Amino acid sequence: MLNKKSAEKINGYSLIEVLVAASLGAIIVMTAQQLLQWQKGAQHSYVSKARFTLNGQAVAEEFFSSLSNSVVEDTQNPERGCYVFPTQNGGSVGFRVRDYQLQHNPMTLDCAGYGWQSLTDRAQFYVKELRIEADASLNSENSSKLFITLLISRETPQGVQEQQFNRTITVFPQ
Repeated sequence: MLNKKSAEKINGYSLIEVLVAASLGAIIVMTAQQLLQWQKGAQHSYVSKARFTLNGQAVAEEFFSSLSNSVVEDTQNPERGCYVFPTQNGGSVGFRVRDYQLQHNPMTLDCAGYGWQSLTDRAQFYVKELRIEADASLNSENSSKLFITLLISRETPQGVQEQQFNRTITVFPQ
């Protein structure tokens, strides 16, 4: 027969040792899982902030480039955040903010007309403000300037995130 020491080696671990090892293993796995979830959440937050800024920049650049063909001297006075600019080719272009969206109309004569198209999506961000100020005083280069401010925002679990885009566009007569 086997002696007592040999019998212990054959039997393996006791129930208490197995339970302690399983508990420690579960604690380690849960801690690692929470750490990975925290890292994923932090990465998502950074990506979300970057996407917000990049989307806003893309809309602002499209908007600013549309204004580069404008004639500043004949800009209509804003009507409830709506601006209509004559263009150098004889047409007109309009921009306005409605329902927190920046809207564009490439062929409008007034702010009440139809054909307005949204440049933004409220699912991405809200357009809080559009402000355009014209300086039509001619300088030595016979140029005029537009001072433009576009303010966008969105709500996040951490609070409200805002981004402001400012641009000065110099328009030279053709």
